[in-house]
Amino acid sequence: MKLLFLFIFVLATFVALGQDKQNTKTPVQILYGPAEPTGKGRGPLSAGVLNMKAILERLPTYPEKAKDAHTEGRVEIQVLVNEDGEVIFANPLSGPEALWAESVKAAVAARFQPSSVKGEPVKVSGRLIFDFKKGKVELPYKNGFTG
Repeated sequence: MKLLFLFIFVLATFVALGQDKQNTKTPVQILYGPAEPTGKGRGPLSAGVLNMKAILERLPTYPEKAKDAHTEGRVEIQVLVNEDGEVIFANPLSGPEALWAESVKAAVAARFQPSSVKGEPVKVSGRLIFDFKKGKVELPYKNGFTG
């Protein structure tokens, strides 16, 4: 019995070690490949936080249920922007789930100046961040990363 337990323990350890070496991929990487800023046929250019470059038609609406429950927090949305500056993919990364749907709607409605590398238009992947607090929604970092 002890030998069987020892065998299972060793086998589980090797399996766990093998899984640690796996690379986790974001949905954008799964759909469009790794981020390589080399133009056509490659993955999107990775740009980090895109708040200061976003042209938003509107900020997210604060959901009434979230307001009533006093749900607050920062929501990060991963976006993929096509060569024309339109958001073609949006996925919530973090923040209270009650605020995700409205944040994704606002992210999809956002527009950006088209980007290019060496004169070739490229897709851009990055994040939009929305702060929900005290019944209001703000776009932090709109004017850069100053305190």
